[in-house]
Amino acid sequence: MKQLVILRHGKAEQDTMAKDDYDRVLTDRGNKNASDMGGFILKKWGVPDLILSSSARRAHDTAILAAQSLGYPQEEIRTDQNLYFAPSRWILNVISKLPDEVNRCLYVGHNPGVTELINDLGVRLDNLPTASAICFEFHIDSWADISTERAAFHWLKLAKEL
Repeated sequence: MKQLVILRHGKAEQDTMAKDDYDRVLTDRGNKNASDMGGFILKKWGVPDLILSSSARRAHDTAILAAQSLGYPQEEIRTDQNLYFAPSRWILNVISKLPDEVNRCLYVGHNPGVTELINDLGVRLDNLPTASAICFEFHIDSWADISTERAAFHWLKLAKEL
C-alpha cells in the first residue's frame, strides 16, 4: 500500500511588484500553520518516507517547517521546479516515478493543482486552504500503478482546525 499526503503551502505574502511570485515568502501565520500541520501529520500519520515539494520558496519553506516538526531530515526534502503550479496530471506523473521503497509521500504544492488533484482522486473540494492537508491511500505496490481509480480517501485536516 502507498499513502500520499497532499499539503498546500502555508499562507504567503501578497504579490508585490518587487518580488517574483516564485520567490514569495511565508507570512508569520504561514510559518506557524506549516509547523503546526507538520506536528499534526506526525501524530496522525507518522514520518513520511519522502517529502516532495515544489521548489518555489513558499512551498519549500512549508516543507522545511513541516519536516522540522516531523523529525524528517531537511536535506532529504526533494524539490522539483516542474511542480511549481503543476496541473494534476503532471503531479501524478512525477509521483508515479517515485521509488517503490517509498510507501508514504508528503507532497507540498500549490493551488490550483493540488485542489484539482484532490478532485481527480475523488474528493469534491472547492479549494484546499493554505497549510491544510489531505491523505489518500492506494492499494498498490508500485507508484507506477498510481491512478485516480485506485485512490481511497483517508483524512482531511484544515489549518484553521489546529
